[in-house]
Amino acid sequence: MDLVVFGQALAQLSFDDVRSIASDLHASCVSTADEIANTRAMLMIEQTLRRTRRLHDAATASLAAATKVQQVAVRANVDLPDDDVTHVARAAAQLARGMVVGDHPGIDEALHVLGKGWHRLPCLAEFQAA
Repeated sequence: MDLVVFGQALAQLSFDDVRSIASDLHASCVSTADEIANTRAMLMIEQTLRRTRRLHDAATASLAAATKVQQVAVRANVDLPDDDVTHVARAAAQLARGMVVGDHPGIDEALHVLGKGWHRLPCLAEFQAA
């Protein structure tokens, strides 16, 4: 996954896309097992970011991704905070953090877990089967 392409795709979303993605994200995490898998994925990413000293880069990418989602809502004249916008922005931020890590053991699996529900973005098509 390419962080730049992901950022561009986020910037091109419509507000209806944000609502749909929020629904997909909720549907992809319905069980305790899903929640545990998401937590493990986030912890794997955090540990790898610390070990590789990429926390600053990840924070920058995370903020940029979340901001792009919020800008979609602003363009649509949606009052913030909005639950769907917040959910999608946080999920995008987590994915961006994982993309910063790059090619390290376990990260592909972590990104696959966090990528569930993002199948509407062509740049994340590999998660369609997830």
